[in-house]
This record gives sequence, structure tokens and C-alpha cells, in this order.
Amino acid sequence: MDDEGHETGLGGLAWYQLGRMSAETDRVRSEAVDGLLKRRRPQMDLNAVLAENHALAAENTRLRQALADYELNYANLKAWANRAEARINELLKDRE
Repeated sequence: MDDEGHETGLGGLAWYQLGRMSAETDRVRSEAVDGLLKRRRPQMDLNAVLAENHALAAENTRLRQALADYELNYANLKAWANRAEARINELLKDRE
């Protein structure tokens, strides 16, 4: 008898079953990964995120204005201090 006859491997039904098993394994793995990712990813309330974004933008605007006010006040005080120092120096020179 010839051992290398017509049978060279798995039959059609075996290949079909292996394909089904592979597809099922892929499906289960995909569902498991999706489940893990969903558990890790918190559900976000879009309206809450937008409201917080608007509140932060308003706070940012307020802080920028406060900084601009501070810079203007500092510049005015610095100019006043420079004029006062110059006047003091003039008065001290006149004393001599």
C-alpha cells in the first residue's frame, strides 16, 4: 500500500472546524479586550466637560485681566518711585 496516497493532511471538515474555532477565539479575545478598555475608560458627561471648559476659560480671562491690571499698577508705581528718587537726589544736591 502506498502511504503517500490521496490523504495528505486534514480533511475539509477538520479545516472548517479549525476556522470556526479560530474565529470564536478571536471574537472572545476581542470582547475581553473591549470589556477591559471600557472598565478603564470612565464614562464622561459631555455637558459637564463643556461647562467646566467654559468655567476655566472665564477664570483664565479673569486672571489675565488681573495680571494686566497688576502690570499697569506696577509700571505706575515704578515710574512714581523713579520720579521720587530723582527729586530726592535733586534736593540732596541742593543741600550741598
